[in-house]
Amino acid sequence: MKHLAGILAVVSLLTGLAMAASIPAWLDDAISKWNQENPDVTFRFLDIKDSFVWYLFPKTDDLAHSEIRERMYAIVEANGYQKTEEEELVTTGKPPSPTEPYKAKKCWSRSFTLNIDVGRQRMLTTLLCEDATNWYTGFRILQ
Repeated sequence: MKHLAGILAVVSLLTGLAMAASIPAWLDDAISKWNQENPDVTFRFLDIKDSFVWYLFPKTDDLAHSEIRERMYAIVEANGYQKTEEEELVTTGKPPSPTEPYKAKKCWSRSFTLNIDVGRQRMLTTLLCEDATNWYTGFRILQ
């Protein structure tokens, strides 16, 4: 019995980790579509950290941060989500980095909701963080 309880605990933990490390299919499809349409500024999957699905893309002189934010929000809104407020928040975040330890970066945040059915909503939060050479974009969906 003791061994069975241990096995069940491990299975439960692995199942929970697998569910926490999930990317919604619509988001994966939307990022793939963006990458096909914008081969010069593609999102590269980084990691899932702090319940956010993180992507990285290089900064270019062609797109200002306001344009990047609007394009990121357009991906979300094209999939039925609506802004909860007009104003964005400026905050800090610690996105995963492929080359350095996590450190705080300036980020823009916005929340969205999706009406699933009567009385049920899903919330999505975006973060767009910058450093000298890259943009880090994160999406967190709360069921």
